[in-house]
Amino acid sequence: MDLILASQSTMRRRILNAARIDAQFMSPQIDEENITKSLIAVQALPRDIADTLAEHKALKISRKNLDSWVIGCDQILVFEGEVFGKPVSPEALKDTLSRFSGQTHSLVTANVIYKNGKPQWRHVSISQLSMRIITATEIDTYIEAHWPVVKHSAGGYHFERTPDLFSSVRGNWFDIMGLSIDPILSFLNQNQTGSPFQTPRLAAVLGHPVAQSKSPLMHGHWLKKNQVSGDYIAIDIPPMRFNTTVRMLFDVGFSGFNVTIPHKVQALAFADDMSSRAHRIGAANTLIKMDSGKISADNTDGYGFMTNLGSQSSTWLPGAGPSLVLGAGGAARAVLVALLDAGVPKIYLCNRTRARAEDLAADISYCIEVIDWEDKQDILPDVFTVVNATSLGMTGKPPLEFDLKNVNPDALVTDLIYAPLETQLLRDARARGCEVVSGIGMLLHQGVPGFDAWFGSWPAVDEELEALVLS
Repeated sequence: MDLILASQSTMRRRILNAARIDAQFMSPQIDEENITKSLIAVQALPRDIADTLAEHKALKISRKNLDSWVIGCDQILVFEGEVFGKPVSPEALKDTLSRFSGQTHSLVTANVIYKNGKPQWRHVSISQLSMRIITATEIDTYIEAHWPVVKHSAGGYHFERTPDLFSSVRGNWFDIMGLSIDPILSFLNQNQTGSPFQTPRLAAVLGHPVAQSKSPLMHGHWLKKNQVSGDYIAIDIPPMRFNTTVRMLFDVGFSGFNVTIPHKVQALAFADDMSSRAHRIGAANTLIKMDSGKISADNTDGYGFMTNLGSQSSTWLPGAGPSLVLGAGGAARAVLVALLDAGVPKIYLCNRTRARAEDLAADISYCIEVIDWEDKQDILPDVFTVVNATSLGMTGKPPLEFDLKNVNPDALVTDLIYAPLETQLLRDARARGCEVVSGIGMLLHQGVPGFDAWFGSWPAVDEELEALVLS
């Protein structure tokens, strides 16, 4: 199908790509401001204003591409009967956000389809967005951080970047993003003979901060490679806004989320039910919306850790003897549970803050013995697995001071760090004849169950993916 999107919006383009629709993208370059002013002058309804703007865009492109299906799009924001366009200055945006604070406004989304210079289909949706009460300081901070981007958006915000500005929404994600994909696909499927297009499913990684996450790269690769109709993004949510924002995102159409620092414990409490491993670990890194509408929490970190060991080692036996785990954070918690479930008879736990290690051991199992940080070298002859679950040795972090001269040469040594891919710990262990396993595989494998739950496909972890994530 020869399809053109008459829009320069990167988000609309992303939605079409997520639906696995091959389209061209052209900017119509119409005089939106004067068209809008003339329509307001004759007291046109907001939906008619949006529809007319979308139609002008589609018509302009269609006249030059008569054989193509052309999608025209436009959005306008309406509050207290006033139509809001793009903010003309930071000062104007400050005034706008002050007016929206604690109030509900409407977002009118219009889509039309043209062919041979004539309209073939049109659709208008209206979403209701309620903004939470925002302080003057918050508004100033927001404008300073986001002005270069939001100055091009009606109302001066990007919902996808800062959904925590809102307390509730009535509408769906695609309408709010400016492309009503469900009715568009319904029309396109009636007019093409190939395999039917499917509405993209949505997932995201949630964190604070979250820009450093490799998850969008990883899941984006799987979506493309498996030709799955779906999209995966990163969303930054402050901890105090987590519950409200996540509930709202589920309401607008998300199938689930990866959850990273600092939300893992909060995610577990948020869910309606949880897997046994998430319960034992005491934290969740995966949220899934079930067919019943309930939210289920899981923790796949331990799965990722064990699968990585199994894929990289042909000799490791969990029951061969004790393990040594360094660290007492969330990653260590998942590793401890995974090792015990795999059959490791005893684990020595060592952390720079001994009290934290003791609390963790008490939470999980009597099979865990806490030792002092200074004594970690002394236990090496007795252990068959060594795991670094701290950030020590990571690029930009202090080194891990760990003398391996007494290490059991039959031991497997693994580091959860993957930047650098081979840490000093792994180099030292390899030099002493130990089998070593890097941490990149844990990152990749932990994402597999979530992808399957959200998108209905079990993806492969391979060298191509590893190279992509490490690039």
